[in-house]
Amino acid sequence: MLQHSHPPTDSRLRLFIRAALCSQLLLPALALADPAYDSLIHQARTGNYAPALNLLRQLPAERQTPGQISDHLLIASWAHQDAEVLKVYEAQGRNRNLTTQALATVARTYRNQQRWEPAIAVYRQALVREPNNADLQLGLALTLADGGQAAEAVQRARALVTAKPDDADRRMALGYALTRAGSTFDALFEFDQAFIRAGNKPDVAREYVVALQRARMPEPALRLAAQRPGLLDPVTQRHLEGDLAAERVRLAEFASRTEKERYVIADRALKDYNQLLATWTPDASAHDDVVRWRIDRLGALKARARTAELIYDYETLKSEGVQLPTYALRWVAAAYLDQRQPEKAAPLYRQALAAPDAEGSDRVEDSTALFYALLENDQVSEAREVADKLASSQPARVELKGLPIGNPNDAWMDAQQLAAQAGTYGADLPSSEKGLEALVQKAPGNVGLRLAQADMYRARDWPRRAESSLKETESQAPRDIGLEVSQGHTALDLQEWRQLDALTDDVVARAPDNRQVQRLSRLRDVHDMAELRVEAYTGKSYGGGSSGAGAVAGSRDFGIETLLYSPPIDEDWRVFGGVGYATADFQEGTGQHRWQRLGVERRTRDMTLEAEVSNHSYGFGSKQGARIAVARDIDDHWQYGGSLDYLSASTPLRALNADITANGGSGFIRWRANESREWKLALSPSHFSDGNNRVEALLTGREGIYSTPKVQVDLGLEVGTSRNSKEDTPYFNPRSDFSVLPTVNVNHVLYHRYETQWSQQFQVGAGTYSQRDYSTGGVGLIGYGQRFRWNDVLETGANLSWISRPYDGERESDLRLIVDLTYRF
Repeated sequence: MLQHSHPPTDSRLRLFIRAALCSQLLLPALALADPAYDSLIHQARTGNYAPALNLLRQLPAERQTPGQISDHLLIASWAHQDAEVLKVYEAQGRNRNLTTQALATVARTYRNQQRWEPAIAVYRQALVREPNNADLQLGLALTLADGGQAAEAVQRARALVTAKPDDADRRMALGYALTRAGSTFDALFEFDQAFIRAGNKPDVAREYVVALQRARMPEPALRLAAQRPGLLDPVTQRHLEGDLAAERVRLAEFASRTEKERYVIADRALKDYNQLLATWTPDASAHDDVVRWRIDRLGALKARARTAELIYDYETLKSEGVQLPTYALRWVAAAYLDQRQPEKAAPLYRQALAAPDAEGSDRVEDSTALFYALLENDQVSEAREVADKLASSQPARVELKGLPIGNPNDAWMDAQQLAAQAGTYGADLPSSEKGLEALVQKAPGNVGLRLAQADMYRARDWPRRAESSLKETESQAPRDIGLEVSQGHTALDLQEWRQLDALTDDVVARAPDNRQVQRLSRLRDVHDMAELRVEAYTGKSYGGGSSGAGAVAGSRDFGIETLLYSPPIDEDWRVFGGVGYATADFQEGTGQHRWQRLGVERRTRDMTLEAEVSNHSYGFGSKQGARIAVARDIDDHWQYGGSLDYLSASTPLRALNADITANGGSGFIRWRANESREWKLALSPSHFSDGNNRVEALLTGREGIYSTPKVQVDLGLEVGTSRNSKEDTPYFNPRSDFSVLPTVNVNHVLYHRYETQWSQQFQVGAGTYSQRDYSTGGVGLIGYGQRFRWNDVLETGANLSWISRPYDGERESDLRLIVDLTYRF
């Protein structure tokens, strides 16, 4: 809640009521028929109090009559000598038969001194004499309100208003009592009624303005004050202007009628604060107000998405020793999160949650914000603890009097959703799927739940399921920003480029400062960039039957290929070109291969198609090749594809070195259950120019067995077999073989912050290799690599592996380094 000034309205209202009461009092009958005494009393009535007071002070107490004591009390009150009034009453008049007017004066003086109990007692004493005296009843009601007995005060004041509803003084008194009782808007009604009946009186108008301010209606209050110059003092005026700016800060947080209007109120608030600060900062008496305005201005900056400026102003306040209230800490924390400084946002959210004035209604929102701050700071485990703690602390239903089962608790649903989403971000997708589906069954119309479920589906590599869920949600909130952002990400996964453009253009136009929108726009921009791919390898073989030259890849082999893709053309098309070079040492000599590629790629929903032509130089002139490949998705789980190659790029370099080329193709089918389980079967026939026909089959699979935000462990399996029709070829060409290689693959994230990630990979495998006419031998594999991703545009990695296996019955070891780079620009 924003801070508001608290003008000294009570003292002003007391003065107003006192004047109203005093105007009703008359001097008692003169106690002495002494012309001199009578003259002194008349002088006192005209404002010359000293002669009468000097005489009354000199009279011996035992000789003073009740009338003289009453006169003394009245005149001392007129002279604003409250201490003397109470001294005389307590010393001489407490047990004397004073006039009703004198008792009223004493009661009012006690009230002025904030001695509520004796004031109430004296008022009651006076009312015993004159129970129908409206002025005494009014004074008692006001004093009861001051003394904390608001219920009786309201009852008495309401009875007075009922008896005479057109009396503005009574309406004002009832408004005062209701204010003390905490009934702000009931009080405003009474002040409004008084204003209707006596609005021409400045005191009535002034109290009406203050009542409007107290009810958080500064704009009509200022409008009325502007119509009556001089009605308000400068302090009250500036308090009201500050309250109006604070009100606009609160309103700026609400949804606007249109996106174009979302900053209008925030801009008005900032203009108000800038004017107030420029006017009052030089005035030392306004220091507290200036500090309050500087704090509340942070909220306007947040609503205006000027978070960098907000942080600067906050740090300036902090350097001056200003302690921010809880509500302002939330603004600062949100600004740090917006500026990608979650390590500074998280402590502020914790502070807001632990604050003594923290309200239960803010717990879910603050905990959710803390969750995302921890998540973005890569503290995933801590974030999940926050979500689980919140979910366990919220009751499913709200107990309401008269309803035995209560009402559903929206905070419970929000907390449960956060806990379920934590699995999506915490590498526990199965539990997230289970939790979100259970919640969606309970609240199928909850848009936030459906969006969270769609995000989970995409994380599980089920974009079509996400698309279907989002399409159902679209009927409920077709223009929801979060919905369109999620649909944009899904369109990106499904290669629906035109849909991606339409959704991104719409949300960017409507909410350009939304971080989710900016993220989607960034990914669209990256998709529209050119792409450079570079892959290089080198290796060294040891042992084997070819004097260490390597039966398959040769020894001291090296290769590099560079491909450059154009930006998308007409959304679906990209042209690409590339060059490559490979060399290796074989027993029969060094082989070299240079090639150039030029092709086109088409990416549409469910299908990727590539076609290319190539030129190959490997020591026997230049020859042209061609290739066409297609991959098609059936649904979220099944994919098939194939390729046809003329002068295949996969022809062994050792064969090319002997002027033997190969044509062929391949076909595959893949089944992918989710992000951690998949199997793929590929069949690749080929025909070599020396008459050899080769058929290869390869089954690969992967099963995730352990997953945390930092570590993922997969079991892999590779089963391969091949058959060749020709023997005694210059390249490795077993009549048939069969290999089985289970592996354990570990990915460990070393560093992660937003779009930057650095990770390392370990691979260990042990299996068997069987070759016809030779005995079965063991296969061992050890690998280590690292990968680095930066800013969505750069990804690079290196992997060093060692594998030992037999070829033609001779064991061969191969040490290999592979480096790859992908860069978009």
